[in-house]
Amino acid sequence: MRNWAVIIGSLVPDLSLYVMWANAKFIQGLSDRVIFRDLHFSDFWQMLNAISNSIPLYAGILLVGLWRKSLLLIMLGAAALLHMAGDFPLHNSDAHRHFWPISDWRFHSPISYWNPRYHGDIVGMIEIGLALVLIAILWRRFKSWKVRACLFLALIPYIGVPLYFSAL
Repeated sequence: MRNWAVIIGSLVPDLSLYVMWANAKFIQGLSDRVIFRDLHFSDFWQMLNAISNSIPLYAGILLVGLWRKSLLLIMLGAAALLHMAGDFPLHNSDAHRHFWPISDWRFHSPISYWNPRYHGDIVGMIEIGLALVLIAILWRRFKSWKVRACLFLALIPYIGVPLYFSAL
């Protein structure tokens, strides 16, 4: 159960984006160009993005976990905060409102994890390399087929996403 709290906490900051993209792409039939140039910057998407990337929200979850001595809430909140610690310095034109609802301020980093105008080609390769190394370390450490199946699933986006966007 603790592992699931960490997995959920690490994924939940981006979950709204995944759900909204899948809806726009597969249900509404919109192109990625329309999704990421127009819809992504709409007020509705930006509000959901602000909520799901709110450092105060996850700090609150962590604090409630500490107060209630709930290891699951502590791990969920800490995992989400760790996700945002990695996210914060890697967004430029698509910067999040990480301090919502306290502030609408956005940190527009000079580097991006995806945008080549802001070194995204280099940062993206570093991210993929780091993920592959960490997955290999965990693969060697854990022999359970369940853990290895999860590691394999974690590997898929690092192969599939670049292939998907290179085909556009």
